Amino acid sequence: MINRVRKGIWLAAALVAVSGCAGRAEVRAGPPGAGCTDPVYRQLDFKIGEFKVTGIGGAPAGESKVEAVLGGCMLLEQWRGAISGYGRAHMFYDKSDRLWRLIFVTDDGETMYLSGQFEGSALVLTGENDIDSFVGLHRMSFSPLADGEIVSSGSSRSTRAPLGKSYTTGPTGE
Repeated sequence: MINRVRKGIWLAAALVAVSGCAGRAEVRAGPPGAGCTDPVYRQLDFKIGEFKVTGIGGAPAGESKVEAVLGGCMLLEQWRGAISGYGRAHMFYDKSDRLWRLIFVTDDGETMYLSGQFEGSALVLTGENDIDSFVGLHRMSFSPLADGEIVSSGSSRSTRAPLGKSYTTGPTGE
């Protein structure tokens, strides 16, 4: 009986030792992916850069830094509001359903999920969201100007407001 217990302990110790060694094994990354070389992934390249964002009338709204990541498969935006608030947006083309996606998260945990496609030179995104204590349909568009600036506009329609009542904003950046 004691021999069986010793064998059991020995077997358990050996298994722990082997699994511990396997857990410390070196993991080598494979070669990088080919990246996203299809021209559709370059449609938002006009958003890449650092921008001072102004609202209606030229009042400062914030700052935006956008960079291409993951071999050009996604854009990462870092947002800082003029008064307060930070946010991050991931923008990417979803080739499975041929739509652009935007996922935005703020530093107070609010999120916004939008999807859409290009209408002419403007990317138009929509989604039902609850952000900034506003529940409803959000619509956002981005389009480049000839001088390298960007026009961004947004609007919201409440799904909780009485019929005929809505909240809309005009251009949010230039």
